[in-house]
Amino acid sequence: MTKVQSPLIGGKRIEEWDRLWEPVPEGLTRYHPELRHKVGLYRVSLGNKISALGTGVGRNGGLAKRLSDFRRPSSSGRRHYAGRLIREHLDELRVEVLITGFDAHAREVAMQLKPLMIRMHRPAWTVPNARFVRTR
Repeated sequence: MTKVQSPLIGGKRIEEWDRLWEPVPEGLTRYHPELRHKVGLYRVSLGNKISALGTGVGRNGGLAKRLSDFRRPSSSGRRHYAGRLIREHLDELRVEVLITGFDAHAREVAMQLKPLMIRMHRPAWTVPNARFVRTR
């Protein structure tokens, strides 16, 4: 029996992308200017379990802004289920990012990777849209 290979996304297979997660020192305890204008995915873990996974693809701040949204006094980033739980556990979470780049193409790659990573890792707090969990 032949194993079906996953499709290429941004020139890599999902398994290749999954090996590129990088730890974010100090997690959500501070702002990360080094991630400004870098886009991609973030994942947070509580203990050894991946709890949430999402994207930071905004043109004005990318991953840095998205991660800082969880700490800010405003409700930005905390209206949804995972956001509320992240806020409750801010200082306990381990954070990793998967940087896809810094331009429109990188944003598109990140958006394509998100449902596949959610399906692969099944983060406990991320409530996926039906389109993210469809099986073929």
